[in-house]
Amino acid sequence: MTSRSTTPVASAVGPREFRQAMGRFVTGVAVVTSYGPGGPYGTTVSSLTSVSLEPPMLLICLGHGSQVAEVIDACGVFTVNVLGREQSSLASRFAASDRPRGAAGFAGVPHRVGAAGTPVLDGAVTHLDCWVAQRVTAGDHTVFIGEVTDIGCSPDTDPLAYHQGKLLGLR
Repeated sequence: MTSRSTTPVASAVGPREFRQAMGRFVTGVAVVTSYGPGGPYGTTVSSLTSVSLEPPMLLICLGHGSQVAEVIDACGVFTVNVLGREQSSLASRFAASDRPRGAAGFAGVPHRVGAAGTPVLDGAVTHLDCWVAQRVTAGDHTVFIGEVTDIGCSPDTDPLAYHQGKLLGLR
């Protein structure tokens, strides 16, 4: 029997190679929204997964320094809006580093205020309102684990996906 070392080994994998490798994994695309002093905030994510069925929990990952992460940290609630195949322009809008922030970022974006007091985007495949149950610092990101408090689904809407740096509408 061989024993495995528990001593961490320095990674020889760089950010570019890691991004390329992970880009081979097809993910859904969502806009995470919250509400802060400057109004509504949102950012595009593909780092989203379910964590638990009882209680219902999910996780999202946001980069350190993200205004949305700061707003979520302060208010403790967020909504995950899973985008539909026709919403690639919203994915691009909320992913742009030079996008307007706060209320200006939502100008012309059809949405309503959901049960959590956060924006729910019209046309989303589903939305999940969450309160922050836990925060974990992991590398250059913060992992927010949210307990789902409300869900809305649009059964006739196909999802938007992300693969190798491209947005794809799925049927």
